[in-house]
Amino acid sequence: MGENHIAADISVSVNDEIEVEDTSSGRNISITEPFNPNSIKISTPPYSIGFLVDRLENDEVNMNTDFQRSGDLWSDGQQSRLIESLLLGLPLPAFYFDTSDNRWGIIDGLQRCCSIYNFCVAKTLKLQDLDYLKGLEKQGFDDLERTLKRSILTRPITVNLLEKGAPRQVRYILFKRLNTGGLELKPQEIRNAIFQGKISSFIKRLAQSKEFIRATDARIPTRRMQDFDFVSRFLAFYLIKNEKYEPDLDAFIIKGLERLEDASPEYLNKIEIDFKKSLNLAYKIFGNDAFRKRYSETDPRNPINKAYFEVITVTFAELDDQAHDNLTVKAPILKHNLIQAMGTLGRYLSQGTGTTDSVFNRHSIFNSVVQDTLEGKIYDNKSITAQF
Repeated sequence: MGENHIAADISVSVNDEIEVEDTSSGRNISITEPFNPNSIKISTPPYSIGFLVDRLENDEVNMNTDFQRSGDLWSDGQQSRLIESLLLGLPLPAFYFDTSDNRWGIIDGLQRCCSIYNFCVAKTLKLQDLDYLKGLEKQGFDDLERTLKRSILTRPITVNLLEKGAPRQVRYILFKRLNTGGLELKPQEIRNAIFQGKISSFIKRLAQSKEFIRATDARIPTRRMQDFDFVSRFLAFYLIKNEKYEPDLDAFIIKGLERLEDASPEYLNKIEIDFKKSLNLAYKIFGNDAFRKRYSETDPRNPINKAYFEVITVTFAELDDQAHDNLTVKAPILKHNLIQAMGTLGRYLSQGTGTTDSVFNRHSIFNSVVQDTLEGKIYDNKSITAQF
């Protein structure tokens, strides 16, 4: 059995930082682009623990995944009992690796790899809390007799290698279906694992920018890559217009991020500038209330809403400098008009946000409010009912 589990956020609840949305669209992530099934090759070569240790020693397995948090890893006792299983000759669950890069990505088996690395390579793990081999308590790898070391290193393991060429959506689905256990990986953590390198570094840079942190009032947790998720969502809707949206949301974000693969440094710079300008405008207009639904001026401050962040940043990023200046001047009108429109707009910001209707309607309504504000229109109950 693997250790990880993908849990979709499908309930609407509120915490102190982020309003958790219902993204359900009635569909699970699917493969929407044509591909050749023959390009998806999974091989199962006859490997041993020794082979895996060799790759770990030579940094040929990517152990630096951003979702690898100290609080989520196995305890020393759990790691020790895995080593005990090897010494007892018990088979381990299959390992799954993505070989699209020279440093293999771990699809399933992260904590087992960590345990083997800590005992056989880093040699920081001392055996403890064993169930059967009590005589080996407090021993490290170098303390074992040679026969026991050889018993570990020659132990055969089942290794499944996803060969190069598999579409990213296929790799995403493998991560999602194979990770079934203790550590719950979020969709963004999986996306980060399959977009290592240039794209993940770009997302990280945007998420760590002072503009993002200020506009969100430093309330987006970095743990579990929630900040990366916000940025990835902006990028997807910035790169692929909402009119071309097809559910589900995860598949759409993957498709959007793939467009960054061949992006020139100049284009990435443009995206970054537009992103930061949109955040600066949001902060100028809303202050620390940015990206939070408001139904009246007297409402208490609500949590940040991810769909609202998406629609505000993408819309503002598409405005020219003159519109930015005009909207800043007309900030009181925009905030008033949004309160008037929130009775309708709010329906598309929390429930079923991954449906085509919700995506189209929230972008359409917000864009209309912005354009009306730029034209100097001020909503009242009568006009808002007629318009929305």
